[in-house]
Amino acid sequence: MTTESRSLVVLVVAAVLMSACASAGNAVVTPTTDAPVVTGEASADDDAGQTVGTPAEPDPPTRLGPTFSKMTEPGVGGRITSLAFDPDDPNRLLVGGDMLGIAVTDDFGQSWNETTGLASWEIGDITPVRSSDGHIWTGSLSGPQASIDGGITWELRRNGMPPLSDSNYSMPVDAVLVDPENPSVIRAFNGNQRNWPAAGVYRDGIWQGDGSVWKSTDGGATWQQLAVVAPNTNIRAATHLGGQSTLLLAATSDAGARRSLDGGITWTDASQGLPHLDTYDVWADPVDPTRAWIALGPGPLGDDGRHVPGGIWRTEDGAESWQPVNEGMTIVGNQTLGDTASFHQIVGTPDDPERLYTSNVAPGQAAVYRSDDGGDSWRIVADGATIWPNPYDGALRAFDIAVHPDDADRVAIGSDDAVLGSTDGGTNWTDLTTIEDTTAGFFAGRGYSGLVSTDIVFDPEQPGEVVLLGFDGGNFVQTIDDGLTWRRTAQTVSRWGGAIEGVYSPSDPDRLLVLLGQFSNFRGVGISDDGGATFRLLAGADVGLPEAGTVAGPNERGIAIAETGGADLVFVALGGQLLRSDDGGELWAPVPGLTDVRDVEIAASGDAVWVATSSSVLRSLDGGIGFDFVAGAPSGVTHLYASAAEPDAMYTVAFRAPNGGVQRWHGDGWESVFDDPFAHAIAIDPIDPTRLAVVTTEPAFHDVSNATGVHFSIDGGRNWSIMNDGLSMTRARTVEFDPHDPDRLIVGTTGRGFYEVSFGQATGSPR
Repeated sequence: MTTESRSLVVLVVAAVLMSACASAGNAVVTPTTDAPVVTGEASADDDAGQTVGTPAEPDPPTRLGPTFSKMTEPGVGGRITSLAFDPDDPNRLLVGGDMLGIAVTDDFGQSWNETTGLASWEIGDITPVRSSDGHIWTGSLSGPQASIDGGITWELRRNGMPPLSDSNYSMPVDAVLVDPENPSVIRAFNGNQRNWPAAGVYRDGIWQGDGSVWKSTDGGATWQQLAVVAPNTNIRAATHLGGQSTLLLAATSDAGARRSLDGGITWTDASQGLPHLDTYDVWADPVDPTRAWIALGPGPLGDDGRHVPGGIWRTEDGAESWQPVNEGMTIVGNQTLGDTASFHQIVGTPDDPERLYTSNVAPGQAAVYRSDDGGDSWRIVADGATIWPNPYDGALRAFDIAVHPDDADRVAIGSDDAVLGSTDGGTNWTDLTTIEDTTAGFFAGRGYSGLVSTDIVFDPEQPGEVVLLGFDGGNFVQTIDDGLTWRRTAQTVSRWGGAIEGVYSPSDPDRLLVLLGQFSNFRGVGISDDGGATFRLLAGADVGLPEAGTVAGPNERGIAIAETGGADLVFVALGGQLLRSDDGGELWAPVPGLTDVRDVEIAASGDAVWVATSSSVLRSLDGGIGFDFVAGAPSGVTHLYASAAEPDAMYTVAFRAPNGGVQRWHGDGWESVFDDPFAHAIAIDPIDPTRLAVVTTEPAFHDVSNATGVHFSIDGGRNWSIMNDGLSMTRARTVEFDPHDPDRLIVGTTGRGFYEVSFGQATGSPR
């Protein structure tokens, strides 16, 4: 695509967006703070086929300032694990994710607020407290965390619980309950709804906690262990029966329903009538202590060779017994556990105790259901027929649902790809995170993103053209109009599975190569010859690559791609090998003699090919044919970075290595630049190499993250300052200067998407 044609595309897209309100078939309701936009001609009695609102054109991207600003890529791109309405404000919604931290909207998705202070970003249930001036609790893998300003800032509150651990999660908490009769009394339940490995034991592929419940009588200032709900189990949800302090009901991963009649001191089995013991969620009538509902996941194999399907069960006798209430639902067992009917949520509201919402998240059966008679019958209010922007091309699997306690029609649902909202009980839905231009297939974000970043790639020839790469469905997101709109065109060759790194050809600005996959799972090399508008996939033995969808090797960090200035010599570090292509990436062959390769990079001069292995750094001065060890090089290098302003310089990053950090080769030796072992990536100003930015990260695996965010240097690394203002997450993976505006810096986080900042104004505090 030529420069002129790309400019034409930008003008067309902008014109389409500005005329969206007049598009045929899209009768738009102007957004207000009272309700999301809803469209379509569906009546209140329609069961399915709902349409998602098309709001007015997005505002131009906010320009850079002294603090980080959220980029405009569409959300979500990660699993939503918690949704909660503020009981005192129907437009205020909090969203939590499995790695995404917490975000807050005050206008039901029209805009989003950044949050800070979380010890870790793996979130369980969020529990707002009515009439409490902004007091909110959340469970997390780090334990209970609290906010006193409506969810904007957070603090870990676990005094009295086991000491913080640097090797695991010592007290994961999924559910936090505030006593309905005394708000100073709070109970926290050990668990993780995602079943991620943490403290406790790992049995049959599912994490099992210690099954404990903890109690605070001073508003969460101190805690004491109250009891064990069930030994070695994972508590996924808990509630008070009938709004009574002494009556408690819990859902567990393998001990079924458990009940306490004495405020949580003693617990007994309450699973009579359930088909199996894999329970996910509970909802209790707010007044009647005899009535409650429980959601079940998939069960064990039955006599027919299929897993027992989940569903919804109800008790009318205070959890003495349960009966199925699944009329109107599609519930199918399957030989595969993951394809068996699974219900993760059952929610209602004091506004109308007979109104309930639930969802089946099994592929092929996924649907959100509503009941108006306490579960006697159900009807679909969202499923595969529901129209929504869906930039990540995922199924509508609602892993979490929230209903406002004073309005049974105000509902939000969260999946791996979106947060949708409704103000009419599910007749119409609006995507609260994404705006779509339906005529051109472009999207814009509303300010919330859950992408786990891997790379940032600027088009070297075209200002305003940026590619963002990430995990899962966020493998390729591109803007050609400086963030006004975004497209995800690589989904035609790899719908899901992540991407590692991308590179433009220096001789052909329309040629873009993207290495697809994540961890050890290779998804292929995507090649675009039109600047990212379309892709073709290369993989398999006929081109010298592994098959797409296969595990390419044990190396989880060392997948990278680089290209020389010759434009037709390309290298890929893949599965511990170095692969070479002499024709621009069409055919590949391994470079002999190299093992355990982690990364490959080309010096700016184009004269040297650098390779990092687990124990050494090597360099080739003959186009990658022969390699020699570089004397004095650091060990444990995970990433290599060339400097556009220094023809022969090379920077190494050794992430979580014994002598980790950043070092620089300056032609005749090495010097330390940044000595933090949690450094994950460095960016070098393409014009002034004394201006540097480093981001730190740490995988989610223990109580408090060691990631300290973004560090800046204006003197080549002799002195550093930290500037995280505006960032919702200090766990970041990638950082790049804009070659067309070196004062602009983009940072990619591990679960809250991408941010930008003005480097010149981000002075920060000394490190």
